[in-house]
Amino acid sequence: MKRVFVGFLFVMMIGVSPAFAAKDGKGASDQAYEHANENAVFNQVGDWFATVGKSDEEKARIKAQRKAERKVKHAEKKAKKMMEEGKEEGEKKMKKMDKEWKKEKKSSKEWKGSGKKGH
Repeated sequence: MKRVFVGFLFVMMIGVSPAFAAKDGKGASDQAYEHANENAVFNQVGDWFATVGKSDEEKARIKAQRKAERKVKHAEKKAKKMMEEGKEEGEKKMKKMDKEWKKEKKSSKEWKGSGKKGH
């Protein structure tokens, strides 16, 4: 019976892990975090493993700490994503300004070259 239970647990872990596997193999994927809230199953399971056998006060402290860490991590990811989006927009604006500047420079050369020298 013990072997059956361990085998079942092993099969379940292998079957569920690709759904939460990140590209680098560490933790849940970005897609999973996007749709997750603070009461997500994988957060609850992790909290349960972290607090098993602890006193009620220690459980509350650990859960609060882990919740705060998750919020900080989420805020960092959101800020990073916003910075990347802003960087992309900035690069697009710089390319557009560069094209306009080159066009302006070219037209000013044509204008300067059209007059006669020595006048």
